[in-house]
Amino acid sequence: MPHRPPPPESRRRTLAALVLASVLTASLTSCATAGVSAEAARHTLVVDTAFNAKSIDPARVYQPTDYLVDHALYETLTTYRGKDLRTPVPGLATSWSNSRDGQSWTFDLREDARFSDGSPVEASDVVFSFDRLRHVEASPAYLMAGITVEAEDARTVVLTTESPRADVPAMLATPQFGVVNADAVRAHGGTDAKDAVTEDKAETWLNTQSAGSGPYRLKSYSNSSQIVLEANPEYAGDAPAYPRVIIRNVPSAQQQLLGVQSGDSQIALDISALQTKGLHGGDLVVDDSRAAEVLYLAVSRAKNLPTASADVQKAIRLGIDYEGLVEIAGPGSTQATGILPTVFTGGLGKADAAEYDPGAARALVEKAEREQGLKKIELTLDYASDYHRLAGLDYGVLAQRIQSDLGKIGITVTLRPSPTSTSLQRYVDGETQLALWSYPPDYLDPQNVLGFAPGDFLSKRVHWPAKDAPGLGALTKAAYGSVDEQDRRTAYTAWNRAMNEDGPFVPLLEPNFVTVASSEVTGLVRNPLYYLDLAALGRSEG
Repeated sequence: MPHRPPPPESRRRTLAALVLASVLTASLTSCATAGVSAEAARHTLVVDTAFNAKSIDPARVYQPTDYLVDHALYETLTTYRGKDLRTPVPGLATSWSNSRDGQSWTFDLREDARFSDGSPVEASDVVFSFDRLRHVEASPAYLMAGITVEAEDARTVVLTTESPRADVPAMLATPQFGVVNADAVRAHGGTDAKDAVTEDKAETWLNTQSAGSGPYRLKSYSNSSQIVLEANPEYAGDAPAYPRVIIRNVPSAQQQLLGVQSGDSQIALDISALQTKGLHGGDLVVDDSRAAEVLYLAVSRAKNLPTASADVQKAIRLGIDYEGLVEIAGPGSTQATGILPTVFTGGLGKADAAEYDPGAARALVEKAEREQGLKKIELTLDYASDYHRLAGLDYGVLAQRIQSDLGKIGITVTLRPSPTSTSLQRYVDGETQLALWSYPPDYLDPQNVLGFAPGDFLSKRVHWPAKDAPGLGALTKAAYGSVDEQDRRTAYTAWNRAMNEDGPFVPLLEPNFVTVASSEVTGLVRNPLYYLDLAALGRSEG
């Protein structure tokens, strides 16, 4: 929920805020600092975030907070450095190559990588990790669909895909592809066999001990209170600047802000853009990073609804005041130009953004009413009342603005808020008329956004089958099959523009993720996939 902007950090901070901050400090640090010496505290990084956590088993990880943790515990074959989200760089793999037919990827492994028990990382560990991901059959198992993995030798891994794919290096940077110590996981009930869905018992152990080669190892894990990491002495790279990291569950963005202002924490991850006014400079740093996802309005095309009409669909697109939504979202947010985020290949410019034309929209609504014999068009708008993951945006406030905008063009909208689990299930089951959602890609490549294509899993939710859009189907196929970067740019740009013309998804906003940190924390870069590279924080600049 948007909050009133806090006052500038200064000696004039009100007594009430100081009292609240002191109470926050006492309540949040009592468990975090128990048994920690003053010397250790000086070398401890405290990160506050609203937990969305369930499991840090790489084969099962699927929640944002767990992504942050697993990126620190487990190395992946590829990774990202800094703000470049389009170019995967070496991780466990020193290099990789693709076959001429685009279906075979070969990865050469580093020789110095060691797991936290000191044993070397080998190609057999990669094969075990990837096959276990497939056969455990948890939510992220789909990432292995159509892919086989083999160890060519102790330092070489080959991935073969059923069709040409260019997205493999980007996909392998996700925490689900974190490489685990196969021997250790097997010793604690893990298996990569085809019956792993019932026989793998390693999750409980992996939620108490880490079996990776990353810069940190696990000290303790609670998906409701706090997670503690400590530097991994076996890590082959540069030792992290902070030997100890405490990640705390602080649901309130205002409490997160007070924590970082008071020095009780060094980083707050869930601050909205509106809350940062007056915070730039001084003892705090505000990092704005473009989210790799789009907030959109899903419009059902079910045959029994007024929205099955092309005129009504177009009216909705023309009838939304996008600048008004940007004002609500706060500084740094922009109008979305397409369903594909601008940070990806195929992202569009401002010229492709939808126009606000309430006059034309009202005329289309009146035409649809005459043709359908309706006195007025009435729709319900579903949204998650408790979902604030996307840059701290309050979906309720945004839904009210959309309700008002559509009311001005003659569409009566009834708001239907519900908890995320309920709202999402209604959307998945195709029971919504209008629905406000965002889609955080599981990996940073445009191919992962093709789920919006006609007949795919997101479009099924709004009753948009492939047979209703053969032209877009052909563009989708071209996008999937493109491998050369220029070909990909051409294919995805065409697909993105066609989705603007014919798709049942109205792109609304591209918000910024805001991170507030102590000015002492250097190397602060927000990554939309795993939040932060904890090991890169605090290193000497230059």
